[in-house]
Amino acid sequence: MHQEKIKEEKKKKEKKHQKSSSESDNEEKKQEKLKRALNAEETHLLQVKKIMQTDERKQPYNGVYETWEPTEEEMQAYRMKHQRPDEPMASFLGE
Repeated sequence: MHQEKIKEEKKKKEKKHQKSSSESDNEEKKQEKLKRALNAEETHLLQVKKIMQTDERKQPYNGVYETWEPTEEEMQAYRMKHQRPDEPMASFLGE
């Protein structure tokens, strides 16, 4: 009877360990996706800046306009890169 309890406890510990490792893997994947989204946002901003510096007559028609449904990581990267000037908490955030 006591041995059965010990075996059950070991199984529970193993399951918890597996869950925690899978959770850390998910967090790592989310962080990697966020890094990729931040890099993509940075390149997009550089591209827009380059287009806006050219003469209006030489700019491509709808050169900055792109359509796609953004992912959650892209939305988070956008929010991180674009701070609103009228944000009341900006002074507290160090912005």
